[in-house]
Amino acid sequence: MKYITLLGEGGMIWIIFAVILLCTKKYRKCGLMMGAALILMLIINDGILKNLIARPRPFNRFDPADPTAFAIWKDFPFPNIVRKPSSFSFPSGHTSSSFAAALPMLKTDKKIGIPALILAFLIGFSRIYVHVHYPTDVIAGAIAGLFYGWVGIVLVQKLEPVIKRWWAQRKAQKAA
Repeated sequence: MKYITLLGEGGMIWIIFAVILLCTKKYRKCGLMMGAALILMLIINDGILKNLIARPRPFNRFDPADPTAFAIWKDFPFPNIVRKPSSFSFPSGHTSSSFAAALPMLKTDKKIGIPALILAFLIGFSRIYVHVHYPTDVIAGAIAGLFYGWVGIVLVQKLEPVIKRWWAQRKAQKAA
């Protein structure tokens, strides 16, 4: 699970996939959708929601000096599988970025989308497994990620005709 959770670190796996897809004619639109979704996720999820909600991570709730906290969290110590994140817990950024990227891939081509969705689920589960998120953080992250993915899809679909018109006009001006 350590390696699965590390795949989602900083959304890098999804950024790499988006860049690779941008470099191919067949999947360029998918790469744009993923990029838009990931930027939206970064701004809303990591920039606003985490700081606004400010939910402590599970390992921050463990306090052996507090008998009630110890009774609740004694069976949930931090296993030191990964380094302790310093950011807040809700919603899960790893999960949000994973689902934000997986939805455009699923919409574009099920052959790449289904494995991406499976990886998104595994990354979300791994965040609970390594004790850095509560299940509700991951569920909210998945829902938010699907929303960001959907917005990325709609945004690119709405802007595509505008960009194509602009590009055609630009080419015509250069030819004249």
